[in-house]
Amino acid sequence: MDFSTMVLTMYVAVEDTAEADERILNVAVEESLFAAEHGFNPWFTEHHFRGPWHSNPIQFASFIAPQIPKDRYLGFGVLSLPYYNPVRLVESMNQLDQLTKGHTLYGLGSGFAGIEPPGMGVDSEYHRSGRAAEETLEVMRRLWDYRTGDPDYVFATPTHRGTVKKRVTPAPYRKHHPISIRTASRNAAVANAAQAGLPAFLGTFAAESSLVEQIRIYRTALAQANHPQDTVAACLRWCTVDWLAVVVADTDAEALARAEEARDEHLAMRGDYIARFGNIVGPAIQRGHGGRPAGGYAAGGDMDDLVAGSPDTVAARVQELAAVGINHLLVRFLGEWPGKTRRISEESMRLFAREVLPRFKDIAPLTDPLALDLREAS
Repeated sequence: MDFSTMVLTMYVAVEDTAEADERILNVAVEESLFAAEHGFNPWFTEHHFRGPWHSNPIQFASFIAPQIPKDRYLGFGVLSLPYYNPVRLVESMNQLDQLTKGHTLYGLGSGFAGIEPPGMGVDSEYHRSGRAAEETLEVMRRLWDYRTGDPDYVFATPTHRGTVKKRVTPAPYRKHHPISIRTASRNAAVANAAQAGLPAFLGTFAAESSLVEQIRIYRTALAQANHPQDTVAACLRWCTVDWLAVVVADTDAEALARAEEARDEHLAMRGDYIARFGNIVGPAIQRGHGGRPAGGYAAGGDMDDLVAGSPDTVAARVQELAAVGINHLLVRFLGEWPGKTRRISEESMRLFAREVLPRFKDIAPLTDPLALDLREAS
Protein backbone atom coordinates (compact mmCIF):
# COMPACT_ATOMS: atom_id res chain seq x y z
CA MET A 1 0.00 0.00 0.00
CA ASP A 2 0.94 3.64 -0.44
CA PHE A 3 0.58 6.16 2.39
CA SER A 4 0.53 9.94 2.10
CA THR A 5 -0.05 12.77 4.55
CA MET A 6 -1.26 16.33 4.13
CA VAL A 7 1.19 19.02 5.25
CA LEU A 8 -0.16 21.48 7.87
CA THR A 9 -3.44 19.59 7.68
CA MET A 10 -5.79 21.97 9.44
CA TYR A 11 -3.84 25.23 9.29
CA VAL A 12 -5.74 28.51 9.16
CA ALA A 13 -3.95 31.81 8.72
CA VAL A 14 -4.76 33.48 12.03
CA GLU A 15 -1.41 35.28 11.82
CA ASP A 16 -2.18 37.27 8.70
CA THR A 17 1.01 39.30 8.56
CA ALA A 18 3.90 39.39 6.14
CA GLU A 19 6.24 38.73 9.09
CA ALA A 20 4.51 35.41 9.83
CA ASP A 21 4.84 34.10 6.28
CA GLU A 22 8.50 33.10 6.57
CA ARG A 23 7.89 31.19 9.81
CA ILE A 24 4.89 29.29 8.41
CA LEU A 25 6.73 28.45 5.20
CA ASN A 26 9.60 27.06 7.25
CA VAL A 27 7.19 24.97 9.35
CA ALA A 28 5.62 23.58 6.16
CA VAL A 29 9.08 22.63 4.90
CA GLU A 30 9.94 20.97 8.22
CA GLU A 31 6.77 18.87 8.22
CA SER A 32 7.24 17.90 4.55
CA LEU A 33 10.74 16.58 5.21
CA PHE A 34 9.66 14.87 8.45
CA ALA A 35 6.81 13.11 6.63
CA ALA A 36 9.02 11.96 3.77
CA GLU A 37 11.69 10.72 6.20
CA HIS A 38 9.06 8.56 7.92
CA GLY A 39 7.78 6.93 4.75
CA PHE A 40 4.87 9.19 3.80
CA ASN A 41 4.33 11.04 0.53
CA PRO A 42 3.89 14.72 1.47
CA TRP A 43 0.78 16.36 0.03
CA PHE A 44 0.00 20.06 -0.31
CA THR A 45 -3.27 21.93 -0.49
CA GLU A 46 -4.10 24.93 -2.65
CA HIS A 47 -5.81 28.01 -1.26
CA HIS A 48 -5.47 31.67 -2.10
CA PHE A 49 -5.33 34.56 0.37
CA ARG A 50 -4.94 31.93 3.14
CA GLY A 51 -1.52 30.60 4.05
CA PRO A 52 1.82 31.33 2.35
CA TRP A 53 2.61 27.80 1.06
CA HIS A 54 -0.95 27.23 -0.19
CA SER A 55 -0.85 29.82 -2.93
CA ASN A 56 1.65 28.11 -5.25
CA PRO A 57 1.85 24.44 -4.24
CA ILE A 58 3.61 23.29 -7.42
CA GLN A 59 6.44 25.74 -6.81
CA PHE A 60 6.56 24.70 -3.15
CA ALA A 61 6.75 21.02 -4.18
CA SER A 62 9.58 21.81 -6.58
CA PHE A 63 11.58 23.13 -3.63
CA ILE A 64 10.82 20.02 -1.55
CA ALA A 65 11.43 17.45 -4.33
CA PRO A 66 15.27 17.26 -4.23
CA GLN A 67 15.29 17.06 -0.43
CA ILE A 68 13.28 13.84 -0.03
CA PRO A 69 13.96 10.17 -0.90
CA LYS A 70 13.58 9.50 -4.62
CA ASP A 71 10.95 6.82 -4.08
CA ARG A 72 8.54 9.27 -2.39
CA TYR A 73 5.76 10.95 -4.31
CA LEU A 74 4.63 14.56 -4.06
CA GLY A 75 0.87 15.05 -3.92
CA PHE A 76 -1.63 17.88 -4.33
CA GLY A 77 -5.00 17.82 -2.68
CA VAL A 78 -6.32 19.46 -4.69
CA LEU A 79 -5.13 21.76 -7.45
CA SER A 80 -7.93 24.25 -8.07
CA LEU A 81 -8.49 23.84 -11.82
CA PRO A 82 -10.64 26.94 -12.42
CA TYR A 83 -7.83 29.25 -11.35
CA TYR A 84 -5.39 28.19 -14.07
CA ASN A 85 -4.94 28.80 -17.74
CA PRO A 86 -5.13 25.15 -18.87
CA VAL A 87 -2.03 25.42 -21.07
CA ARG A 88 0.04 26.80 -18.19
CA LEU A 89 -1.27 24.16 -15.81
CA VAL A 90 -0.46 21.29 -18.19
CA GLU A 91 3.02 22.73 -18.72
CA SER A 92 3.60 23.00 -14.96
CA MET A 93 2.26 19.54 -14.15
CA ASN A 94 4.24 17.92 -16.96
CA GLN A 95 7.46 19.67 -15.98
CA LEU A 96 7.31 18.59 -12.33
CA ASP A 97 6.37 15.09 -13.51
CA GLN A 98 9.53 15.05 -15.63
CA LEU A 99 11.77 16.41 -12.88
CA THR A 100 10.49 13.87 -10.32
CA LYS A 101 10.57 10.97 -12.83
CA GLY A 102 6.83 10.48 -12.57
CA HIS A 103 6.62 10.80 -8.79
CA THR A 104 3.78 13.33 -8.68
CA LEU A 105 0.14 12.78 -7.68
CA TYR A 106 -2.19 15.53 -8.82
CA GLY A 107 -5.52 15.73 -7.05
CA LEU A 108 -7.76 17.80 -9.31
CA GLY A 109 -10.95 19.63 -8.37
CA SER A 110 -12.82 22.90 -8.13
CA GLY A 111 -11.03 24.17 -5.04
CA PHE A 112 -12.30 26.49 -2.35
CA ALA A 113 -14.98 29.11 -2.95
CA GLY A 114 -15.56 32.25 -0.88
CA ILE A 115 -13.24 35.08 -1.85
CA GLU A 116 -11.07 32.90 -4.08
CA PRO A 117 -13.05 32.86 -7.38
CA PRO A 118 -13.43 36.67 -7.66
CA GLY A 119 -9.86 37.17 -6.48
CA MET A 120 -8.67 34.79 -9.20
CA GLY A 121 -10.88 36.31 -11.91
CA VAL A 122 -13.43 33.46 -12.04
CA ASP A 123 -17.17 34.04 -11.96
CA SER A 124 -18.45 32.71 -8.62
CA GLU A 125 -21.50 30.94 -10.04
CA TYR A 126 -19.44 29.37 -12.83
CA HIS A 127 -17.06 28.08 -10.15
CA ARG A 128 -19.81 26.90 -7.79
CA SER A 129 -21.64 24.93 -10.48
CA GLY A 130 -18.59 22.72 -11.08
CA ARG A 131 -18.53 23.72 -14.75
CA ALA A 132 -15.32 25.69 -14.36
CA ALA A 133 -13.38 22.62 -13.19
CA GLU A 134 -14.99 20.24 -15.69
CA GLU A 135 -14.39 22.51 -18.67
CA THR A 136 -10.81 23.22 -17.66
CA LEU A 137 -10.14 19.50 -17.26
CA GLU A 138 -11.63 18.77 -20.68
CA VAL A 139 -9.26 21.30 -22.27
CA MET A 140 -6.36 19.70 -20.39
CA ARG A 141 -7.31 16.25 -21.71
CA ARG A 142 -7.29 17.61 -25.24
CA LEU A 143 -3.88 19.24 -24.66
CA TRP A 144 -2.40 15.96 -23.41
CA ASP A 145 -3.69 14.29 -26.59
CA TYR A 146 -2.50 17.03 -28.96
CA ARG A 147 0.50 16.39 -31.22
CA THR A 148 2.39 18.80 -33.45
CA GLY A 149 0.88 18.49 -36.91
CA ASP A 150 -2.67 18.03 -35.66
CA PRO A 151 -5.21 20.65 -36.76
CA ASP A 152 -5.19 23.77 -34.60
CA TYR A 153 -6.95 23.23 -31.29
CA VAL A 154 -9.07 26.24 -30.33
CA PHE A 155 -10.54 26.38 -26.84
CA ALA A 156 -12.70 28.96 -25.12
CA THR A 157 -14.17 28.98 -21.62
CA PRO A 158 -15.69 31.93 -19.76
CA THR A 159 -12.27 32.45 -18.16
CA HIS A 160 -9.61 31.37 -20.71
CA ARG A 161 -9.20 30.97 -24.44
CA GLY A 162 -6.41 29.99 -26.79
CA THR A 163 -5.32 28.52 -30.12
CA VAL A 164 -2.81 25.68 -29.93
CA LYS A 165 -0.65 24.94 -32.98
CA LYS A 166 2.14 22.81 -31.42
CA ARG A 167 2.22 20.22 -28.65
CA VAL A 168 2.59 21.38 -25.07
CA THR A 169 6.15 20.94 -23.80
CA PRO A 170 7.53 19.23 -21.93
CA ALA A 171 5.57 16.05 -22.34
CA PRO A 172 4.77 14.29 -19.05
CA TYR A 173 7.25 11.71 -17.82
CA ARG A 174 4.46 9.21 -17.54
CA LYS A 175 2.62 7.97 -20.60
CA HIS A 176 -0.18 10.28 -21.73
CA HIS A 177 -0.51 12.42 -18.57
CA PRO A 178 0.75 12.62 -14.97
CA ILE A 179 -1.11 10.66 -12.29
CA SER A 180 -4.26 12.74 -11.82
CA ILE A 181 -6.76 11.87 -9.08
CA ARG A 182 -10.25 13.30 -9.53
CA THR A 183 -12.52 14.53 -6.77
CA ALA A 184 -15.82 12.66 -7.04
CA SER A 185 -18.51 13.02 -4.39
CA ARG A 186 -21.45 12.11 -6.65
CA ASN A 187 -21.89 8.59 -8.02
CA ALA A 188 -22.03 9.90 -11.60
CA ALA A 189 -18.69 11.65 -11.07
CA VAL A 190 -17.19 8.43 -9.71
CA ALA A 191 -18.21 6.55 -12.85
CA ASN A 192 -17.02 9.41 -15.07
CA ALA A 193 -13.56 9.34 -13.47
CA ALA A 194 -13.28 5.60 -14.20
CA GLN A 195 -14.48 6.07 -17.77
CA ALA A 196 -11.86 8.78 -18.25
CA GLY A 197 -9.11 6.51 -16.90
CA LEU A 198 -8.49 8.64 -13.80
CA PRO A 199 -8.15 7.46 -10.20
CA ALA A 200 -10.65 9.08 -7.84
CA PHE A 201 -11.03 10.15 -4.22
CA LEU A 202 -13.54 7.67 -2.82
CA GLY A 203 -15.71 7.80 0.29
CA THR A 204 -14.92 11.40 1.17
CA PHE A 205 -15.97 14.95 0.32
CA ALA A 206 -19.58 14.45 1.49
CA ALA A 207 -19.91 11.45 -0.78
CA GLU A 208 -23.32 10.52 -2.12
CA SER A 209 -22.87 6.83 -1.26
CA SER A 210 -20.86 4.64 1.09
CA LEU A 211 -17.22 3.92 0.39
CA VAL A 212 -17.96 0.33 -0.65
CA GLU A 213 -20.74 1.42 -3.01
CA GLN A 214 -18.47 4.02 -4.60
CA ILE A 215 -15.75 1.39 -5.02
CA ARG A 216 -18.27 -0.91 -6.70
CA ILE A 217 -19.45 1.85 -9.06
CA TYR A 218 -15.90 2.87 -9.89
CA ARG A 219 -14.51 -0.57 -10.57
CA THR A 220 -17.51 -1.68 -12.63
CA ALA A 221 -17.15 1.41 -14.83
CA LEU A 222 -13.39 0.88 -15.04
CA ALA A 223 -13.82 -2.73 -16.17
CA GLN A 224 -16.33 -1.68 -18.84
CA ALA A 225 -14.16 1.13 -20.21
CA ASN A 226 -11.60 -1.17 -21.88
CA HIS A 227 -8.63 0.99 -20.97
CA PRO A 228 -5.07 -0.27 -21.57
CA GLN A 229 -3.78 -2.38 -18.69
CA ASP A 230 -1.28 0.25 -17.54
CA THR A 231 -4.15 2.76 -17.17
CA VAL A 232 -6.21 0.25 -15.21
CA ALA A 233 -3.25 -0.52 -12.95
CA ALA A 234 -2.61 3.17 -12.24
CA CYS A 235 -6.29 3.69 -11.42
CA LEU A 236 -6.39 0.77 -8.99
CA ARG A 237 -3.16 1.82 -7.33
CA TRP A 238 -4.03 5.46 -6.79
CA CYS A 239 -7.74 5.59 -6.01
CA THR A 240 -7.55 7.39 -2.69
CA VAL A 241 -9.30 7.31 0.68
CA ASP A 242 -8.77 10.48 2.71
CA TRP A 243 -8.80 10.19 6.53
CA LEU A 244 -9.35 13.73 7.78
CA ALA A 245 -8.50 13.35 11.49
CA VAL A 246 -6.03 10.74 12.80
CA VAL A 247 -4.23 10.34 16.14
CA VAL A 248 -2.04 7.38 17.08
CA ALA A 249 -0.77 6.81 20.64
CA ASP A 250 0.37 3.91 22.79
CA THR A 251 -3.20 3.24 23.99
CA ASP A 252 -6.69 3.97 22.72
CA ALA A 253 -7.44 6.14 25.76
CA GLU A 254 -4.32 8.22 25.29
CA ALA A 255 -5.06 8.68 21.59
CA LEU A 256 -8.59 9.90 22.33
CA ALA A 257 -7.31 12.33 24.96
CA ARG A 258 -4.69 13.69 22.56
CA ALA A 259 -7.29 14.00 19.81
CA GLU A 260 -9.45 16.12 22.09
CA GLU A 261 -6.48 18.33 22.97
CA ALA A 262 -5.49 18.80 19.32
CA ARG A 263 -9.08 19.44 18.25
CA ASP A 264 -9.54 22.04 21.01
CA GLU A 265 -6.45 23.96 19.95
CA HIS A 266 -7.46 23.88 16.34
CA LEU A 267 -11.05 24.96 17.00
CA ALA A 268 -9.76 27.90 19.04
CA MET A 269 -7.57 28.93 16.10
CA ARG A 270 -10.44 28.37 13.67
CA GLY A 271 -12.81 30.43 15.83
CA ASP A 272 -10.28 33.24 15.99
CA TYR A 273 -9.86 33.11 12.22
CA ILE A 274 -13.62 33.25 11.60
CA ALA A 275 -14.06 36.08 14.10
CA ARG A 276 -11.32 38.13 12.44
CA PHE A 277 -11.86 37.32 8.77
CA GLY A 278 -15.29 35.72 8.44
CA ASN A 279 -16.80 38.91 7.06
CA ILE A 280 -14.09 38.94 4.37
CA VAL A 281 -13.97 35.29 3.34
CA GLY A 282 -17.76 34.93 3.42
CA PRO A 283 -20.14 32.02 4.13
CA ALA A 284 -18.02 29.42 2.32
CA ILE A 285 -15.68 29.27 5.32
CA GLN A 286 -18.67 28.24 7.43
CA ARG A 287 -19.62 25.40 5.06
CA GLY A 288 -16.06 24.14 5.07
CA HIS A 289 -15.01 20.70 3.86
CA GLY A 290 -17.39 19.06 1.42
CA GLY A 291 -19.88 21.94 1.45
CA ARG A 292 -21.42 20.87 4.74
CA PRO A 293 -24.15 23.07 6.27
CA ALA A 294 -23.36 26.49 7.72
CA GLY A 295 -21.69 26.14 11.10
CA GLY A 296 -20.19 22.75 10.30
CA TYR A 297 -16.74 24.17 9.74
CA ALA A 298 -16.87 26.43 12.78
CA ALA A 299 -17.95 23.48 14.92
CA GLY A 300 -15.23 21.18 13.55
CA GLY A 301 -17.55 18.99 11.50
CA ASP A 302 -14.68 17.98 9.23
CA MET A 303 -13.05 16.28 12.24
CA ASP A 304 -16.09 14.18 13.16
CA ASP A 305 -14.84 11.01 11.46
CA LEU A 306 -12.00 10.55 13.92
CA VAL A 307 -9.56 7.63 13.66
CA ALA A 308 -7.82 7.52 17.03
CA GLY A 309 -6.21 4.63 18.84
CA SER A 310 -3.23 2.45 19.46
CA PRO A 311 -1.21 1.14 16.52
CA ASP A 312 -3.21 -2.10 16.64
CA THR A 313 -6.51 -0.22 16.60
CA VAL A 314 -5.49 2.01 13.71
CA ALA A 315 -4.00 -0.93 11.79
CA ALA A 316 -7.34 -2.71 12.07
CA ARG A 317 -8.99 0.28 10.38
CA VAL A 318 -6.38 0.25 7.62
CA GLN A 319 -7.00 -3.48 7.18
CA GLU A 320 -10.66 -2.71 6.45
CA LEU A 321 -9.50 -0.67 3.47
CA ALA A 322 -6.98 -3.26 2.35
CA ALA A 323 -9.73 -5.89 2.44
CA VAL A 324 -11.74 -4.01 -0.20
CA GLY A 325 -8.68 -3.36 -2.35
CA ILE A 326 -7.90 0.25 -1.44
CA ASN A 327 -4.19 0.81 -1.99
CA HIS A 328 -3.66 4.51 -1.24
CA LEU A 329 -4.50 6.19 2.06
CA LEU A 330 -4.11 9.93 2.62
CA VAL A 331 -3.70 10.39 6.38
CA ARG A 332 -4.23 13.76 8.02
CA PHE A 333 -2.73 13.78 11.50
CA LEU A 334 -4.31 16.07 14.09
CA GLY A 335 -1.96 18.48 15.84
CA GLU A 336 -0.94 22.02 14.96
CA TRP A 337 2.64 22.16 13.73
CA PRO A 338 2.75 25.95 14.21
CA GLY A 339 1.09 25.57 17.64
CA LYS A 340 1.28 23.75 20.97
CA THR A 341 0.01 20.37 19.76
CA ARG A 342 2.74 19.76 17.19
CA ARG A 343 4.06 16.93 19.39
CA ILE A 344 0.74 15.08 18.92
CA SER A 345 1.08 15.11 15.14
CA GLU A 346 4.77 14.19 15.27
CA GLU A 347 4.24 11.27 17.65
CA SER A 348 1.25 10.01 15.65
CA MET A 349 3.32 10.06 12.49
CA ARG A 350 6.23 8.26 14.17
CA LEU A 351 4.02 5.53 15.62
CA PHE A 352 2.09 5.06 12.38
CA ALA A 353 5.34 4.85 10.43
CA ARG A 354 6.99 2.44 12.86
CA GLU A 355 4.09 0.16 13.80
CA VAL A 356 1.28 0.49 11.24
CA LEU A 357 2.81 1.22 7.84
CA PRO A 358 5.17 -1.83 7.79
CA ARG A 359 2.20 -4.21 8.13
CA PHE A 360 0.88 -3.09 4.74
CA LYS A 361 3.91 -2.05 2.71
CA ASP A 362 4.14 -5.37 0.86
CA ILE A 363 0.47 -5.55 -0.16
CA ALA A 364 0.38 -5.20 -3.93
CA PRO A 365 -2.39 -3.15 -5.57
CA LEU A 366 -5.11 -4.87 -7.55
CA THR A 367 -4.65 -5.31 -11.28
CA ASP A 368 -8.17 -6.56 -12.05
CA PRO A 369 -11.09 -4.20 -11.25
CA LEU A 370 -13.40 -7.16 -10.65
CA ALA A 371 -10.97 -9.26 -8.60
CA LEU A 372 -12.89 -8.75 -5.34
CA ASP A 373 -16.52 -9.54 -4.57
CA LEU A 374 -17.66 -6.51 -2.58
CA ARG A 375 -21.11 -7.78 -1.68
CA GLU A 376 -20.05 -9.11 1.71
CA ALA A 377 -18.19 -5.87 2.52
CA SER A 378 -21.35 -3.80 2.19
